[in-house]
Order: sequence, then structure tokens, then C-alpha cells
Amino acid sequence: MREGCLVVQWLKRHNRKSVGSFVPHRAVPYTFFAAEQSDNSSAAMALTGYRVSLLTRVPRMFSAGAPPVIKEHPSNVVARRNDPATLNCAASGSSRIQWFRDGEEVITSSQDQRSHRVLLPSGSLFFLRVTATRRDSDAGTYWCVASNSYGATRSKNATLTVATLAYDFQQQADSSIKVLVGESITLPCRPPKGTPPPEVTWLRDGHQVTNSSRISVSQDGDLIITGAVQQDSAKYICRARSAAGTRQAPPSHLTVMTPPWFEEEPSNMSVASGAGVELGCRARGSPTPTVTWRRVDGGMPLGRATVEDQRLTLQEVTVADSGVYVCEAENEAGAATARATLTVLDAPVLTQRPQHLQVIQGNKARLRCRVEGEPEPLVLWRLPSADRTAVLPPGHSSSHASVSDDGSTLLLHQPGTQDTGAYYCWGINSGGGVSGRAEVVVVTALPPPVIGVGPKDLTVAPGGVARFSCEVVSETATAHVTWWYQPAAHLPSRLLSQHPHQPRFLLPENGALIIKDVQFDDAGIYSCHVMGTTGSIQQEAVLNVVENSEPEESPLLPLPPSKPRVLDWNRTSVQLSWMPNSQGSKAGHQWYAVEYWRQGWPEWRVADAVITQESCVVSHLSPGHTYTFLVRAVNSQGTSFPSPWSDPVTTRALPHPTLTADQVRGDRRRFVRPLVTLNKATATAADSVKLNWSFLEPMEDLAEGVLVYWMAEGGSVEVTTVLGTSSTYHLHNLHPNTPYTFFIVPFWHSVEGTPSNSYHLTTPEGVPLTAPGNVRVTRQEEGSVLIEWSGVSTEEAQGEVIGYMVTLSHNGSHVTETVGTPYLETRDLLPGHIYTLRVAALTGAGAGPFSAPVVVEGEGLGGAVAGGEVLYAPSQSVWLAYLLIPLVLLLVLGTVWYLWKVRHKAPPASPPHAPPLYQDPSINMYSDHKVWRPSDSDKDSSLSSSRLLKPDQMVNEYAEPRMLLPNHTTEPYATMALLSPSPAHTSCCHPNDQSAEVQVNWAAILPPPPASPPPDLDLGEPRQQGVAPRTCSRASQYDNMGGADHYGRPCDAASEHMYEPYAQVVPSNRFLTFSSLQRCGDEGHIECHLAHPGQPPRSNTH
Repeated sequence: MREGCLVVQWLKRHNRKSVGSFVPHRAVPYTFFAAEQSDNSSAAMALTGYRVSLLTRVPRMFSAGAPPVIKEHPSNVVARRNDPATLNCAASGSSRIQWFRDGEEVITSSQDQRSHRVLLPSGSLFFLRVTATRRDSDAGTYWCVASNSYGATRSKNATLTVATLAYDFQQQADSSIKVLVGESITLPCRPPKGTPPPEVTWLRDGHQVTNSSRISVSQDGDLIITGAVQQDSAKYICRARSAAGTRQAPPSHLTVMTPPWFEEEPSNMSVASGAGVELGCRARGSPTPTVTWRRVDGGMPLGRATVEDQRLTLQEVTVADSGVYVCEAENEAGAATARATLTVLDAPVLTQRPQHLQVIQGNKARLRCRVEGEPEPLVLWRLPSADRTAVLPPGHSSSHASVSDDGSTLLLHQPGTQDTGAYYCWGINSGGGVSGRAEVVVVTALPPPVIGVGPKDLTVAPGGVARFSCEVVSETATAHVTWWYQPAAHLPSRLLSQHPHQPRFLLPENGALIIKDVQFDDAGIYSCHVMGTTGSIQQEAVLNVVENSEPEESPLLPLPPSKPRVLDWNRTSVQLSWMPNSQGSKAGHQWYAVEYWRQGWPEWRVADAVITQESCVVSHLSPGHTYTFLVRAVNSQGTSFPSPWSDPVTTRALPHPTLTADQVRGDRRRFVRPLVTLNKATATAADSVKLNWSFLEPMEDLAEGVLVYWMAEGGSVEVTTVLGTSSTYHLHNLHPNTPYTFFIVPFWHSVEGTPSNSYHLTTPEGVPLTAPGNVRVTRQEEGSVLIEWSGVSTEEAQGEVIGYMVTLSHNGSHVTETVGTPYLETRDLLPGHIYTLRVAALTGAGAGPFSAPVVVEGEGLGGAVAGGEVLYAPSQSVWLAYLLIPLVLLLVLGTVWYLWKVRHKAPPASPPHAPPLYQDPSINMYSDHKVWRPSDSDKDSSLSSSRLLKPDQMVNEYAEPRMLLPNHTTEPYATMALLSPSPAHTSCCHPNDQSAEVQVNWAAILPPPPASPPPDLDLGEPRQQGVAPRTCSRASQYDNMGGADHYGRPCDAASEHMYEPYAQVVPSNRFLTFSSLQRCGDEGHIECHLAHPGQPPRSNTH
């Protein structure tokens, strides 16, 4: 026994025979009851009838005769039935080890060979197989006892448990469980009965579930999920595990149901009619939702609507397919809907095209154009002008044209020949654009009627029938046909009429004359008179009545050709082309005759009577006149009915100098179809928009560029030109918060194409342009202060005013308050303080400018004082004002005294060598009767000198000319030039003047001339009738300026004196005089000519 160990021994009360002992364990507390004490070295204790002696400590060395010591105590063992098991036990100093179960000795194989319990040499008890039957069970409490001759030692107790586990769970979750997302769910699990109780765990899709903030396993084995999410959907299995084995409950499929939501929603679409449409819709949810499509305001287009992969596809949509389409997704957790509006744009269609017109000058004319489409198209009229902004929207007008409110009618008011040209009717909407063209020719007169088939001479036997034809063609006015009869050329004619008293004369509606039962008295001259508002024409035929005459057969006349087309023209020639009648004779048996009419002619004239081809050039025409042409087919039988009249053409230069008329028509045909599409308009700022368009065909050879048109709502049309194939443009300087319509028109030279689709956009709001006005302050009875002001209009606000910003400033501190009404009531003004009040309007874009400052006092508020400065006058700083006011007054008085002294200072004396100024009034810079008079502003010598030295002053800044009366004395004119008297006054235009000995270097004396010629000065002298002022021009170069300026100066009509340009001369010792001015005949070219009255001014640029 080791040192420090205690040995407890039980002794019988009477004979003190030892019946057992044990060694107390250090970690286990024991309770002893006090007994008698025999001596100092030992103590006796009584416990349940036994007497326990607490022995003294055992010495360090083993003493002979000590009982065994248990080195290894058995441990609790759990073993499955029929599995081997071992209960360990080891002791030192023992001669025998025995095992006990529940107080009974265990029979081992050494005692009974049939026993499955074996005592191992080490003292351990080994079970070949653990039994757990009703008759024999190895379960129980075991301990071992080691003994020798000196005593026995008992081990600790150990329990052998035979592990068992039933197969059926007491409670388990359903095989399929559904729960909404966000809800909490408990999956129950009561494991099978067993010994020991099994441990419960959960598996999620084969992986063990660990506890988290949302998921946990209760003590009873239930799985608790809080706030279920979509990821919690899985297969869950409850597992019970012990030493007896593992049991798994049937799997439970948990489905966390998520209401449907849209991963992709259908979007609003606008497509052209006839196109295919696909409305996207992709719904997600758990379980997978079912998607159906329906239409809100109508039925689905059967046969053209299909649903594939949740998407709705419509083929060849029409305007009737426009509407709201709904995508519905539904599952067990709920339902969701998404809708989109489909707008099928019906490209504009011209239901009524404008017609070509020929209008008499001064008469009103109307062009009608009707456009239909969805949405309703905007109708614009493009006028024939080089100005590309000559576009009239509905309800607008120009000098000679106006458009009706619906845009369908263009009215020309008193049109002139300048209004001749092509008028275009444009119809645009978001689906596309369309264009209709009409040629309007304004003429001073319209062509007169034409007799298509006139009367022919006839010879008829008495009693026969005579038929005279007179078919009239008049495309511009209604014509009336009358017939006249003249017995002989020298006899008067009389009017024929259809009358019951004359049944033999018939006048059918086609203009013919039929005479029945012809008599000898009917012979004579018959005239067909055609009268119309545009002119008159007549044609005669002779009727001969002869006995036994054979009736004449009607000739087989050719059929009329097609309308002649103008291929090209210039100032004196027109090229025509036409087609023969498809039902007429062959071209080899007929020829053509061309007739034409010019404004001012009373009849049609024949240009060429023998034309063998279907084209010709009519030349030697008068420039600047409008001509109309027609063609007749001619054969041996006669002349055909006239063709339709050609379009009027004016002999002048082509509007497209680089293109022929045929090329222009070709370009117009190319531009009939749309060539450009406006894709998007994006507002980049409150006053700018970026446009993006695309070309439907390669534009290198089709268009030279595009015209970008935009129009504000209710405003005029504006345009800019973008050359090349660029597909973007940034518009600036637009009005904020304004609806705009944009569209694109391609062009080639001056030929404009069909407009694109339109795009509508409202520019963003801008900050207000003006500040609120009429700011006023009033004290209320209850002591508050009411601040009121006038609002800002919508135009000035550039948006919707959402409020006002009111700022009160005092000594550098600012208090700002925002209100939604044009007034503010406040109680925050302190007495004795001065405040500065400002108000600004607010829009969604920000605050506008502040109003003029209003000074407000904190006391005595009966009103407000407006001012342009912010005043700060705190009550504690009044002494500063008393100090500053005297200082300011002294400074002002000192400044006034100094200026008075400067102005009244005596002028400096002239240098002794300076000669007296020449004061002869007969010589001056204007004429013999004009002198220089100092201006009132220049009477001060200092001011005059300062002005004289300024090079940017006008000429009249030096002196003002005035009339010299006969008895008027002249005032001397002072200048920096030194002058000497001249013997006599000579004209400036005398050639070869030898008196000019010294030339004046004006460039060194006077400042350089102004940048532009000085204006002519009206000196008040009467000008001679019919005589215009002369102008003198000469090139002058100023060395001191480093350049040259060329301009002319006016010459006086009554004098030959001229303003001469300044010229640099060689200095001389003699004085410089006015007589030394260069004359017109001196070196250098000078143009002196009379400007004719009414002659337009000529530019001096080349």
C-alpha cells in the first residue's frame, strides 16, 4: 500500500472480527459517524451495525500481511446482445479474484464449462456473447473482489448494459410537407425505444443537419425550422443511433413554397402593322408556376397567337391587336400577374393626295390632303421655298398660306408667281411617315379651250342629213358651244338654236350640229363658237347642197397619244416625251403635231406639225414664261383628238442646276419609300436632346444627308442639317419642360425625301428664370410676421413650382425655410435686429434666382423697405455710424475741392518759338463757309486734349461743324498742328499744284482713323437737285499701325475740297500748313466720281 492511503476496515461489534475493508477514493466523499476512540492512533466509527476503525497511515514500504490492492476497476459496458464484452479488473497481491453480479457470484467457465463467461488470467471477466433473455441475462451491476490470506479487496461497481433498440419509430414526420416561405415548421421525430436511449440526428439530402440560428433539433428529437427559405426545400430523414444500432425513419420531402415572381416581365411595345411581336414572360416560384396569357380588352387573335416557353408570340399584328396583354403565373403558394400594353402603329396612309393646280394669280386656291393612321398622324405642309424651315403645322400661317386646324387643307391667299412650286403634305406619327406632292403653278391666265374635232366642209344632196362636229377640250374652265349660220361671206350671220319651230336643227350635248332634211337654202357657212372664262375660239365649215351628191364616209382618225411629259427645260427650250395610243395604228402610218400655249396668247399655236418620234424639243421660247403643251396624232385621214395637257412649265433655270429634270424625278421616286428611322430621343439636360436614327438602306449613294426637324407643342418648326451618314445629333437651346416632336427627312441636293417616324419627348424641368416679385412684410395682430410675395408663372418657372425658399439673414447668419405657398408666417424675428429677406422659387431642377433683398426691422413692422444692399445695423454698434459719417463727409468735400482746383487751373503758356495760329476763316477742313466749333463738352482744354489723343473717338469728337453766316466771326480752332498762313486758298482738286512745298505728317500728329469710315455729316446746306454727293477714295497706309485701311471720305458738293488720307511725309524745317495738303492730281490714284441717286451701295469686300 502506498504512503498516504487510507484503509477502512469493518469489524463486528462483539468479537471485532474483520468482515471487510476498502480503500477510500480521493475524489469520492465519504460520511463517517463518530464512535468510541480507543487510543490516539486510531478512531472507531459505527455504520449500520458495523464498527469502522480509521487506521493510521500505512508506511511507505509494504508491510507483510496486507490485503490485495485493486489496480484497475471495472467500467460500465454497453454491449449489444450476442456481442462479446469484457469487464476489466486487476489487483496486486491477490491470490484470487472473484466476480459478483447484483450481490451474487458470477459462475464462470472455470466453474461451469457451459458458461459463456470466462475469467481471464488478468482477473477480467470476458463474455463470449452477451445474453439478454428472460431466463438468463448478463445485464446487471458487477464488481470484482481480490483476496489473499490477509484479506480481500472489492472493486468499484460497473454496470453491464445489454443494448437494445426497437425498429419502429414512435412518431415521425409526413412523407411530404409543404410550407410557405417565411413560415416556421416542425418536423416531429420520436425515436424507437431502446436501451440506452438512442441519439437522434437529422439528415438533409444525405448530410447531417447542424444547429444554426434558424434550424435546431429539440431534446425530443424534433427538427425545428424558423423562417423557411427556398433553400430549405429538401429530403429530410430522422436517424436514431445507439450501441444497439441505427434506425432511420422514412424520408420526408419538405417543399418551401414560394409565390410566383417574374424573372422577366413583358414590356410595353410599339410596333408597326404587319410585324411579328414576342411578349416575354418568365415566372419563377416553388412549385413551378403555371403561366397563362390573356387579353384584357378583347380576345386573342386566334391562329396568330402561340405560347412557347412562357412567351406570347403574335404573328402579323394589326391595329386591332392593340391592347393590354396579361401574363398570369399561379402555383399553390399564390398567383402573380404582369401586364404590358401592345401598340400597333399603323403607318400613315394618304387617303387623299394633294392634286396639281394651275391657279390664276391673285385667286385663292386650296390643296387638300387627308392622312390616316394609328396613332393619329400629324399633318405638316412643306412650302416651295429654299428655306427648309418653311413648314406649316396645323393652325399656322405664313404670308400667302395658312393651314386648317386639322392640317388637311392648305389655303393659298392671293398667290403670286413666286408661290409656284412643289407643295408637300407630310403625315407623321410614331409608326412612320408619308409624303404627298402637288405642283402648283400660279399663272396670270389659263389656257383657252381647244376644239378637239372641228367641223369639216360637207356636200349633201337635198333631203339628206348634214352633221358638223365641234368637240371642245377645256381642262381649266367650262366652255359653252354655239353655232352661227352665214348664207354668204358678205352677209350677216345669225345664231342657230334648237327650237320646236325648227325641228330640222338639232344641237346635242357634245357640241355637234345636225341638220335634217337639208334644203338648198341651208347651204352656207356654219361657225362653231366656243366661249369660256379663259378665252374663246371658233372654227368654220361650208355646207354645199348639190343634187345627186354621194354621201361622204366619215374618216378614220387616229387615236390621241398620252399626256406629254416634260423631261427637261431651260430658259428657252423644253423637252417633251409622250406615248402613242396602245389601240391606235402603227407608228409608221402616223406622225405627231405639237401645240403649245403661253400666258397672254389668245389661242394655241402649232410648234411643229411633223414629228415622227414620241419626243421633241420645243426651242426658241421666251424666258420667264409659262407654257402648256398638247400633242395630236396625225395620219392621212386627219388629226386626232388632242392629248391631255401637259403640266405647266416655266422657262427658267432649273431649281437643281446640277441635275436634269429627269434625274430630279428619279430622285423623287427613290425618296418615295422611307429611308431613315428615328430610333430614340434622349434628354441629356433641361435644354438639350440627343437623337439617334438609323438608315434602312446604305446611304452613300442615296442621300447627301438628313434634315433634323423639331417642333415644340404649339410652336413653329425648326430644322438643322446633318451631312453625311452620321446617325446621331445633339440638339441644344431647347426650352425646358416643353413637349417636342422630332422627325428626320433625308435629302439629296434640294430633293427632300419621305419623313421618318416621329418621336415625342418632354424636356426635363429647369430652374426658374425669374425670382418672385412684390415681396412684402406685414405684422399681424397676434405678434407674428406675415411675408407674402407674387408667384412665378409656368413659363418663367420652366417647370412646376413645388415651393419657395425663404432666406432671412442677420449679421452673417442665415435661416432658410421652404414653404409650398406664396406666403410665410413667422415669429422668429428678434426685436431690435435688422434682417435681409430674399425669396426664390423651387422646381424639381432646383432653386431659381433670389428676389431683390428686402430689409426688415424686428420692431415696428408696418411694411418693408426694399433695397439693393444688405444692411446690418445691430443696436450695440450705433457708435460706429457716428464715427463713419463725419469721415465720409470730409472725404467728399476734399474730393470736390480738388476737382475744382484742377478745372480752374490756368493753361500753360505757349512756347516762345511757337507761331500764332492761322485764323483765316476762309480755310477750313470742310468748305469756304464752314468752320470748326468746339463742342460744349470740349470747352475745357484738358478734356479736349484728352479726347484728341484717343484713337478710338469719332471725327466729330474733335469739333462740330456749323454754318458760317456772312456777318459771323469765326472762333479759332486749336490743334496740335503748327500752321502758317497761305497766300491764297486753292482747290483740293487742282492738278499740278506747286504751292505744296511742305507735306503734313498727319500720322505723327493726329490719332489713326477709325476702324470703319466715318458717317456722312449733314451740314445743313441745300443740295442741288439731282446732284449726289461725291465720294473720294484713296488707299492710305499708316506706318505707326503696321497695316493699311482703305476707305473713302465725303467731298463737299459745293467745294472741291476733300478729306485727304493721312500720309507720312519727309520732315521739313518749314512750318506745316493746311495749304500743304496733297491735291487730287498728286501721285497716287484717286477716284472721284458722282454717286448716282438710288444706286445701291457697293461693298468694299472682294
